[in-house]
Amino acid sequence: MARQALVVDASVVVKWFSAEGEAYVSQAVEIMEGHVSDEIAIVIPDLLYYEVANALVHKKALSDKEIQFSMQSLFHLGLESFPVDADLMGMSAELARKLKITIYDACYAAVSRINNIPLVTANPRHQIHALGCEVIPLEQWGKR
Repeated sequence: MARQALVVDASVVVKWFSAEGEAYVSQAVEIMEGHVSDEIAIVIPDLLYYEVANALVHKKALSDKEIQFSMQSLFHLGLESFPVDADLMGMSAELARKLKITIYDACYAAVSRINNIPLVTANPRHQIHALGCEVIPLEQWGKR
């Protein structure tokens, strides 16, 4: 059976490292475990590392040591990182302007569109059909 490929955004990945105050943690962890067991290939824009680090830094319950360990763990997962280039930024800018969303949010949809794979997200701003890609709300993961 072929591995399923997915784009996940920072709203999903943050749940892997900090469950406090987060919903749908079990669904997020299931995706990560699918990646670790080689059933799921996770594709991300390089931007994800910055967004996850930023989110963890602002979680007061996490110590500096826990944040450092989380970032080390994230890099050791071997996610398929999609580099920023002119095509990705061009598509992201077009989506951001058209949909009135941030370039950061648009970047995940652009990676999804370029690779023709679904985007899994817990971010309501990503859960719109106008993104031009298949969007799977995290709360629906496993119910499909």
